[in-house]
Amino acid sequence: MKNLFRSLFTFILFLVSAIGFAQNENSLLWKISGNGLTKPSYVFGTIHMICEPDYFFTDNFENALKNSEALVTEINFGNMEEMMLMQNAMQSDKSLKERISPKQYEKLAALLKEKLAMDIAMFDNVSESGIASLVTMKSFPCENMKMYEIELIQKAMASQKSLNGLESISEQMKIMEDHLNIDASIKMLEELGTGSDSNKQMVELYKEQNIDKLLDLLKQASYMDSKAYDEFVVNRNNNWVKKMPEMMQSKPTFFAVGAAHLGSEDGVLDLLRKVGYKVEAVK
Repeated sequence: MKNLFRSLFTFILFLVSAIGFAQNENSLLWKISGNGLTKPSYVFGTIHMICEPDYFFTDNFENALKNSEALVTEINFGNMEEMMLMQNAMQSDKSLKERISPKQYEKLAALLKEKLAMDIAMFDNVSESGIASLVTMKSFPCENMKMYEIELIQKAMASQKSLNGLESISEQMKIMEDHLNIDASIKMLEELGTGSDSNKQMVELYKEQNIDKLLDLLKQASYMDSKAYDEFVVNRNNNWVKKMPEMMQSKPTFFAVGAAHLGSEDGVLDLLRKVGYKVEAVK
């Protein structure tokens, strides 16, 4: 099961674009109460991939998960049909040369070799969004990595908590197909090792739990124009907040979503407040 999660999770790596709000405290964990809830639920901001030495999970995080009866992530990792759809979305029936222009192919091949010492042939039947995800994974400066969602799922399964998701993999696939094209991968490869390479800064800000400065850093992502921002972040936040109340009424729930979705006036925290919940940082 763990190996399956590790091989599939790269597909959703790009959903880590963290968008913060200047008035929020530095915290990744937030308690949700009031509005008829008999027990609190929690929302936790993840970074989908991090080098093992940088991984942390505090006692407060552990206790919040322990006191919850359900773990809800962006998609339901307990649904094997969804996992198979994710795996299939990483593949393409057509070779890469048939799908992109000769100029793009030449540029991508040169950058893969220069930046990652990788042969473009290994990407021949990988989808465009799959290539972008794999490039991101390979750009981290470490061999051993942790994925927060996988760690959380293992903890939840060990204590027999229910698993659920806020959206389907088909919904995620559509957004990624629209915005994570070959040009996005080329741009990221060009930025690797330069002042525009934001991986290191992103991890440090995440460790500081500073969702405000993550906004300033990651809203500058090359693929994050206004349309992509609306589709990756705003629309999904609104859809999730429509589903969360019923889940929280059913049982105390630990929601784990990309830190992208915590802050801003369109973020999950403010949207929950607008419909009557008390949302406060857990220090």
